[in-house]
Parts: sequence; C-alpha cells; structure tokens
Amino acid sequence: MTVLLTGSPALRAAEAVIPASKEVHVLAASADTPELPYLAFPAVLDLGEEVLISFKQGRSHAADPGAVLEGLWIQRSSGAVKARRTLAKIDGEIMQMGEWVRFANGDITNYIDAQRKEAPTRTGLRFIRSTDGGRSFGKVERLGVVDGVEYGYAFDAITQGKTTWMLVMTFANLTGGELVFKRGSQPGSVDVIRTEDDGGTWKFVRSITRELDGAPINESAFIRDGEDFLVTARGYDNRQWLLRMDDEFKLKKRVDLTAEHDFIQSYVGRPRLFIKDGGFYLLGRNWTDKGPMKLSLFKLDAETLGITRHVLLDNAEAEPVADGYYAQPYWQEREGRMRFNVINYKRGAQPGPDIVRLEYDWEEVK
Repeated sequence: MTVLLTGSPALRAAEAVIPASKEVHVLAASADTPELPYLAFPAVLDLGEEVLISFKQGRSHAADPGAVLEGLWIQRSSGAVKARRTLAKIDGEIMQMGEWVRFANGDITNYIDAQRKEAPTRTGLRFIRSTDGGRSFGKVERLGVVDGVEYGYAFDAITQGKTTWMLVMTFANLTGGELVFKRGSQPGSVDVIRTEDDGGTWKFVRSITRELDGAPINESAFIRDGEDFLVTARGYDNRQWLLRMDDEFKLKKRVDLTAEHDFIQSYVGRPRLFIKDGGFYLLGRNWTDKGPMKLSLFKLDAETLGITRHVLLDNAEAEPVADGYYAQPYWQEREGRMRFNVINYKRGAQPGPDIVRLEYDWEEVK
C-alpha cells in the first residue's frame, strides 16, 4: 500500500510505503510493573544467537530518581524473552538513554545518560562493562573528563580495527561545558571522541556542532562510508541534518532533510543510521503532517544525501501516540525470508510505554 504525501516538486514529494506484513510483540509491558511503569529508550546489541536490549525503567520521561537501566536478553530466532535483570542503578539518580559500545577486544559497554531530578540535571556519563560477551556486567563507573570536558549523553559508536569513535554531548554544568557552544540551558556541543585502548582512555576529535557553524543539535548518529562518515543530527530548530564528513570529521557536504523533503516536517527523533544489502537507511520518529508522531524508515542516496524511499513502519493510521519511537533494528532469517525487526518503545492508552518488537518482511520494506 502507498499513500501520496503532500508536496508538488518531485524532489520533495514521495510516496510512503506502508508494509502489508507487520507483527507486533510486546517484550516488556508497563502494566506488569505498576510501581515503575515507564519503560523506554531501548538500545540494541546483536550478540549472535541472542539480542541484548537495554532500556529505562522508571516513573516518567525524566525527573524520576530511582529509575534503573534494565536488560532484556531475547532469542534471535524467535524473539522470545530469555532473561531480564537490572543492569545499572544508583540510589537517588536516574539511569536512562543507555548506548551500547563493542570494543576491538570484545568487551561490551553501555554508556548511560546519568541524571538527577534537580537542575542542572546531568551528572556525567556512567558506564557498565562486560568482559564475557554480554552475559554479566560489572559495577557502574564514571567516564570522567576527556581532554578537559566531561560529557553527559552518548549517542552512537563505531569500532573499526583498534579504533572506536563515539558521538557524545556536552552540558554547561559539567566540566568544560562552559567552553563550548550552548543554547540557553540546552546542551552545548555534539562532539566526536576516540579511543585506541578499548575505552581505557579517550581523546577529543572534533565538534560536529562547530562544523555546522554552531547549529543547535542534539540526538545524532553516524556510519562509515569508505573513508568518510555519514552523520545525521536532530536540530533544536526542528531541522534534520545529514552530513558527509571526512575521516577526521571535517564537513564535506550537508543537507537539511526537513527543508528538502515535505514528508519530514520537523526533526527525526533519536535517529539511527545503518547499512544493509548495500543500501543506506535512516530510522526514527517522524511527523509527516500536523498529526501524531510516526515511525519512519528512509532510504538514502549516499552521494546526494537525499531520500529515495520512505516507509511508514508504524502509525500510518495517525492514532494518538503519547510517547515513543526511539527505535533500533536487527535481522533474522525465518522460513527462507529475511525478517526486519525493530525494537521500539510506545505509549498509547496503557499506564506507560511498552518495549515492543515490530517485525516486517525485509524484501517488502527495503
């Protein structure tokens, strides 16, 4: 099924593909934990036969001390939950927005956006580490200061050879935050940092914000494309950027996707980039009109940085969605067909958001 979206110029308008096959599986239901019903912000790590998902469990989107980082281990072949346990907890603080990093030596870490209720809320990046392939994790540790700056929020990471790059954000109240761009009380700069020793020490590489001439950006993601990087960034000014940067993250080309495409009418919430079967894709929360939020998948032209295909993965019906759509994918083959799985959180009429797995036929979606 396709729906023609508004916009007359060919470059701006596109038909949204609505998948005919779609399955919805609830992995963790807010109704099952009424004392802590807010389940949100999943991050996905592919372990092979299992998939590990971290997510926040608390009482609200923010300002809820005692919120913990939970872990779900699901079976790749069936999607069934095999185990669930708490990964990180600090009394009086808020554990949320965990981001997985796999280092060259095989260690796995989750970098956590640690917060408190009182403003300023950020307390500096915390992390947990596994040295046994994600079966167990050590105590919560603090990342600390990197070249004079302490970061408060990690977005994405790439490991290639012995090098791991990570996208992180500064905050004005943390060490060094007053030295970078800031927008009122909002975070200041999205930076790239790098480690050559599996997260033992980190070095500053470049500020994406400065490369964008100080554009106010927040949630970001990146992938490697040959010697370059493709970077996408959500703007506080309701723009979505797609950038081509060189191997030291100097800007080569930028496109404002919101301005170029009528079917993106604001930023793309918690954007994720990935490459599959030679195609480049952007996944995230989207608004196609004045109605409720939706979950969209965009196929990208890596050279022009334009969008060549738009798939409405969820809420084509424009039903009320109070909160949701921080999503991340994985794939598995079943009955000879490649299945596209999207781990997501979504709140409708239930007490809080649920952690859900959406499943599609990849041939239909891609």
